[in-house]
Amino acid sequence: MSTGKSIPVWFSEEDRRRVEEAAALAGYKHLSKYIRDKAMSREGQREAARDNMESWAERQELLGRLAEIERSQQTAHTLLSALLFLMRKKATTGELNDLMLACEHAVSGAGMLAELLAASSPELASLITRFSEDA
Repeated sequence: MSTGKSIPVWFSEEDRRRVEEAAALAGYKHLSKYIRDKAMSREGQREAARDNMESWAERQELLGRLAEIERSQQTAHTLLSALLFLMRKKATTGELNDLMLACEHAVSGAGMLAELLAASSPELASLITRFSEDA
């Protein structure tokens, strides 16, 4: 049995309705516990669990976005390496234009990028494959 004392609280009909709705949304079965927790600035267990779940979902979304950014950076790095290779090889303007055109139509993805490089410059593709295996 509790050693605490009850405190009468008076609400207008509108205020009581709003407090009951808030308590129900927060997952409280008893209005008195909701009022006590709010007055003492306590979070209910369900509210804390919901916040933790929302934080976890946001973290997962951020991790997904970070992975996507990393893939995009790897793709850009590889394409820049291809352009640098062709420039050092003193490739013709036509070869550079072909690579640029292929890059514009490429979808960011490792499989598509490998096909693109193999088609544009087999020698470069083998160098990049060897480089990525060493790293």
